[in-house]
This record gives sequence, structure tokens and C-alpha cells, in this order.
Amino acid sequence: MFRNVLLSLVMTVLCSPRSPGAESGRQDDDGRIVFDASNGRVVGDETNQCSWDYKPTRWGMYDVSLTYANAGPAGSEVTVVFGEAKVAGTAATTGSPDRDATLSLGRLYVADTKPSTLTVRCTRQVDGIHVKSVTLSPACEGQPPAQAADGVVTLHGRDATVQGTVLRYEPAEKKQTLGYWTRPTDAAVWSFTVTQAGTFDVEVLQGCGPGQGGSVMTVAVDAGQQAAPEPLEFTVEATGGFQDFRPRMIGGVGPLAVGQHTLRIMPKQIAKQAACDIRQVRLVPVTPAP
Repeated sequence: MFRNVLLSLVMTVLCSPRSPGAESGRQDDDGRIVFDASNGRVVGDETNQCSWDYKPTRWGMYDVSLTYANAGPAGSEVTVVFGEAKVAGTAATTGSPDRDATLSLGRLYVADTKPSTLTVRCTRQVDGIHVKSVTLSPACEGQPPAQAADGVVTLHGRDATVQGTVLRYEPAEKKQTLGYWTRPTDAAVWSFTVTQAGTFDVEVLQGCGPGQGGSVMTVAVDAGQQAAPEPLEFTVEATGGFQDFRPRMIGGVGPLAVGQHTLRIMPKQIAKQAACDIRQVRLVPVTPAP
């Protein structure tokens, strides 16, 4: 009872007494990992921090956000640490303990899939805050692509945002690819800029191991948007190895107007253990828009 009162006065994390090593993060199919305060663990006698044990299903870049309430003044500084990575930010007031706000803390890279611990700590307190949850959302590992002067749009695997739990970008020099495509709900999404409107042929640089071909992939541009082009489909071809990449022209899209667009690839059907590896997608101009 005394500890709960103390927490409410200081940080109000409201962590429960979980055993060390117990999984306490929740991952959704879109790849978001949510650490709820009710599943956290107070560390020793610390009253200004809470931790969660978690084994990542994939490595990659994540945007970190904190959901909290703060009836006191602004100025409380909060740090989130996961493995060797750390982000921090300053919480504004929400005006009421019953009014929540979300604080974006920045990006951190989850380097491997080994069991680790996420810790949230109030490093400077003005009047204490009530932490509700910490969320890690998959983020782009590179830069949002833009159309080149020759009209080609190159979507490299490192510039995708993974929406899933196993798919990931493999940065090793011989790979540099989106790999581990073993779940049909995992998708890769690129946000890109068109500066020269027109129609485009879609070229996929694809690899697939011996005997692993036959999966069907869907490629959708501006999915969910009004007047979006019809999605394309292609059947994966075995190439001799998942990193034996070969270009495939799979169809055309357009016309695409000047501005922001998205391209999303995900399996429609996985034939064997894994669908394929994709290093990049290119949109090659066919004709400019009138």
C-alpha cells in the first residue's frame, strides 16, 4: 500500500509485481510493440522507473512514444532504454490526471532478437507523471525516396517501413534486402515523392531459394486512396538463392500525379517456408502525364 501511494506521488507508473524474465510486451500484427504500465515491474526500491522483459521477433528501427497523464506543470524528463539504445523527452502538462497525452521520444534501433529489457525512467521530476504505456512502432530505416532526374523512382529495401512481426531489412553487404518473409500478414511499405507525373512500369528485384518459388505477392500503390491503381500480382520465381537477385517486370501503374504516394508489398499466398527476398523496387517511367 505504501509503495503504491509513493508511486502515485512521484511517477505513478503503477507497475505490477511480475517475475524477472516474464514476457510483458504485446506485439500487434502490424509490428507495434506495446508495453503497458500494468504489466511492468518496479526495479528494486526505485520509485521513478519501471521495466518490462521482452524478446523481439525482429530487429529494426522503431519510433518510440509515451502515453501519460500529467496534472502538474511541464518539465518532467523521461528516458526510455531498450538494450543499448536510448531516447528521451520532456513531458508537457495534460492539465488533469484523467487526460492522456502522447509524447514522441524519437527513434531507436533494436539490434537483434535476444531477450532484453525496456526501462522507462523519470530522470528529472517537476511534480510526477502517470505513465500509461510505451509503444514501439516500426519505422523507416533509410530515407523516403524521391523521383530521380531521369524519372525513375527507386525504392530500396532499407527505405521501407516494415508492418509486421518477422519481416526485416537485412543490412549485411551481401544481402541488403527485405528478408524473413515467412508470415502472410507482414508487409513492406514505401512512402515516396513523384515530381514528374506519368505512368510507370514496376520492376521488382527479387531472390528466392531453390524449391521455394510459387508464392504470390501483391503490389499496391496508394492502397485505400480514391482512384488508386489496381493492385498488381506476381508469382515468385526461384532464382537459385534468396540473395541471387533478378529483376522482374510485373506490370504498370498510373498515371501517378505529382506529390506523395505509397507502395505496399505483401504476400497473398506463401507457398513454402518463405515467400522471397526483395532488395528493391523501381518505378520506370513509360510516358509522362499529359
